This record gives sequence, C-alpha cells and structure tokens, in this order.
Amino acid sequence: MRAGIASEPSESGKRKKGIGHLLPEIVLTTERGQITLRQLEVLRAVSKASSQNRAAERLGISTAVLNRQLKELERKAGAELVKTTRRGSELTAEGKQLLRVLDAMGKRMSRQKDLTVGCTSVSQAIAERACSKMVLKGKKVRLIVADDETNVAMSKAGMLDIIFVDDPRFAYEYPKEGRVHEVTKDILMHCDRGENYAVLTSGPQRIGFEMLAQEKKPFKVKRTLFSPEALVASKLSFFVSDMLLADRKIELPEDCEARRIPYTIYAIETTEHDDIRTFFDAMAPEQYYPIG
Repeated sequence: MRAGIASEPSESGKRKKGIGHLLPEIVLTTERGQITLRQLEVLRAVSKASSQNRAAERLGISTAVLNRQLKELERKAGAELVKTTRRGSELTAEGKQLLRVLDAMGKRMSRQKDLTVGCTSVSQAIAERACSKMVLKGKKVRLIVADDETNVAMSKAGMLDIIFVDDPRFAYEYPKEGRVHEVTKDILMHCDRGENYAVLTSGPQRIGFEMLAQEKKPFKVKRTLFSPEALVASKLSFFVSDMLLADRKIELPEDCEARRIPYTIYAIETTEHDDIRTFFDAMAPEQYYPIG
C-alpha cells in the first residue's frame, strides 16, 4: 500500500464556482481502490468503542451502514481489519497499522500554521532570499525543495501555501485572478551533443523536448540526473536553466553548442495563508507581478 494524492474536485482542472472551500485530500491507494482518511475514521471509532454498535452510534449511522463501510475498507485493503472477540470488536494487526497511518497523515494535514513554500533547485535562491526576509520580520516560514510535480501534488493536498514552478504549464492549472505571479525570466540552455540526452529533475525540461519534437529532431533519453554538475559532465545532450548554472557557478563545456530558449518562472498562491502577502512583499517589487 502506498500513499497517493487525490485529484482536484474538478474535471477541467479549474476550480468550480461555489466549491472554493473544498480541498483535495490525501488518500491511501491500493490495487483495489482508494481509501480516504475519512473512511478510516470508522476504524478509529471501532477502536475507541470496542463495539461496532457503540461505534455506529457515535458516528451517527446504523450498525448495518458501519458494517458495509468496514467490509468495503477490508476489500480495498485486502485484509481483515476488525475481529470479533468475547469482549466485543477490536482491530487486527492490519487494522492497527492503518490507524497508525491515519494518525501520521492527520498530523501532516494539521501541520503548524507556519507559511510553507515549495520551490525547485532553479528557484531555490529566490525563495531563500524571500524566506530570509520573512524570518527577519519575525515570521515563521518553511521551505521545501522538490521538483514541479511533487510541489504541485503537495499543494493540491493542502500542504504548501506557495509554490514556485519552472514549467509554465503548471501555472495554467490554477485560477489567475491575482494568485499566479510572474517571478522572473530565465533561459533554458540547450546543449546539443547528439540525439542521446540526459534529463535533469528540475527545470522546464518539457519545453526543450517539445521543441525537438516540433522540429522533428530525433532524441533518446538515456539518463535522469539530479544535479546540474552531473548533467554537464554526462557527455550527453541536455537542457538546463541558465539561472541554475549561474547560481552554481557552472560553465558550459566548450564542446557544447548551446541554444537559448526563453521561459518564465511563476509563483502560485495555493491557500489563503495570512502571511502570503508578506512573502511576496519580501521579494523585490521588480521581481514579480500578479497575473490576471
């Protein structure tokens, strides 16, 4: 069983009117379906009450409904979660394990009220400067460095208040209306050493490969790397952020015939945290502006 992220409650990827107060939730994903934290509360009720009848009463549902929910949970989990004893009902080892997962995920969802910002290695220096200014103002802030996909998933689960994205396509998934900010312009450097490529986990790699596809140039991805240093030393073709190269003081090798592809880095407000405006005010005024 693994933890997964539920999709947004909108088929189009845009927020629907009237449901702005709703948030996606973390789910447990199995081969038989998804189990939400709310569904797992049935296990907590049985554990506390040691009786399915009393658990149903506390939940405000009938015993028959509770039994159906337990059976559905057991089907998705692929294991017996509750057993009947002379003293009533108690959780099996698998049920107790699921309850521990529920407690752990609940703590993540009810994290402290610190402003939490997600960025990539490309936007890390910009985010760090703003976070440092926040700390000097007496504000609590946390910074998480990951790739675009991870930051977007965490934001949709309510775990990040602001995310920086290298790939502009992620910005289009959020309603503009002052919540999507253009942070800075950057250049995606294309080092062409032939059709074999190494991919960096950060930066708008998609833009580069879509360009190759449009130009009908053949390419093969041979390796995925996590550092720009390893990327440059790979002897393969690659795409890399010029800003990242500058921050790491990395120079492109002489055998690299570089092509420059402009793109934009965005920052997105994903919650209504009270300190979001303070964060953006901590950035240089010329460094960002809201879109929409």
